[in-house]
Amino acid sequence: MSHSNVSAEERSAALITYLLTAFLGIVGAAVGWAVFKTKGPFAKDQTTEALNWAITWAIGFVALWVVTFVLVMLTPKLAMVGSLLYMALWLAGLILCIIAALKVKGGVAYRYPFALRLIK
Repeated sequence: MSHSNVSAEERSAALITYLLTAFLGIVGAAVGWAVFKTKGPFAKDQTTEALNWAITWAIGFVALWVVTFVLVMLTPKLAMVGSLLYMALWLAGLILCIIAALKVKGGVAYRYPFALRLIK
């Protein structure tokens, strides 16, 4: 979905929010959403998408923590599996945030392939 009439200010707001999300997670997304959601419809849509993704990403980390805890309790040797899964989840989230940032820089709205849409 391309928005040729998206202002540079809205594109910048969305870009900053996605970059904050990539490096600060849910805190960065919440700050970006709170600060930039009033900049216009594109900025509101994309900052909300970033926040929803950050919430989904955080839930994934919590779920992975529980799984890792259970694996370690069963067999301490499986702790390495949990560490690898953490790195994979972090890397996947980082890559998706960077893709989103590149899309919104060009004025194209981005939708994560899997995100809980809890914030409207």
